[in-house]
Amino acid sequence: MSPVALYFGYGNGGHFLRSKNGRDSLTSQEDHPGFPWTIGNLDTGLLENGKVPDDPDGRVFSTCGGAPIEGTPLRDLWIAFYWWDRSDDARPGSNSGFYVHGFEWADRESAFRFACAEWPDVVKRQLFPLRLVEHK
Repeated sequence: MSPVALYFGYGNGGHFLRSKNGRDSLTSQEDHPGFPWTIGNLDTGLLENGKVPDDPDGRVFSTCGGAPIEGTPLRDLWIAFYWWDRSDDARPGSNSGFYVHGFEWADRESAFRFACAEWPDVVKRQLFPLRLVEHK
């Protein structure tokens, strides 16, 4: 299966989950079967759950999720990379994230590089260089 990188963030007048085919979505789980997070999780939820202060500085946090694959001990894994972002929306609480499928957790740095390469316009517009922080 080919890797996939979705982007959640501001554009076209709101915060949406975007795919490379140009589709904007607010129904992440319907549009991407097996996707483990709701729009509420993407729209500040993961950052707030991690108690990350709303202070954009380029730090990118990560987590993973996914549903079990029936009949196996494996999971249909997605890796989330998310950060506070004021580059396209100056309002408090604005955030962005890449949501990547097709990598194992041990390869999260490769998954992050893949997402950045898939969404270069997002990376270029950032007010601070994006840097993946160590997972705790």
